[in-house]
Amino acid sequence: MAGVGAAAALLHPAAVAAAAAALALPSLRRRARPAGGALLLADQTALGLRAGLTLEDSLREAAADLPPATAAEVLGVLRAARRHGLGEALRDAGGEAERVYRITERAVRTGAPLGEAVEALAAELRHEEHARQMAAARRLPVRMLLPLALLILPGFVLALVGPAVVSSLARLEIGW
Repeated sequence: MAGVGAAAALLHPAAVAAAAAALALPSLRRRARPAGGALLLADQTALGLRAGLTLEDSLREAAADLPPATAAEVLGVLRAARRHGLGEALRDAGGEAERVYRITERAVRTGAPLGEAVEALAAELRHEEHARQMAAARRLPVRMLLPLALLILPGFVLALVGPAVVSSLARLEIGW
């Protein structure tokens, strides 16, 4: 009966759950990320522009709420704007929020309404992020199939059939 006890310990639901979590957690940690800095910058800049701030002041205020890498990028653009002018600094800027810089540079250069352009870009970035999340959600059932088939389903079958097999073997008196 010692072999049955060891097998039961391996198939205990807590052991199965721990194994599944150990397999899943590294991939979950790798994929977990905050909302994109470009989207946050576009939203914060649009909010500042609607509140009546200038573009430079909106960017400066937005930098306080951004992830560190994007905030450093925005502050670098503002430093370049003090040296060369805002239009040139936005034109030469790159990085994660490059699309925000391009749309604001174009609006500054052409005189187009800045707030509307930034709000439209924020809506577009939000839509892209939503589409990316929906694609990940559609792939989730396929990714869950392996843990289900290899970990949960065999344990469930053994939990249902195991006691009947053990009692049948005990009645046969094989002598474990």
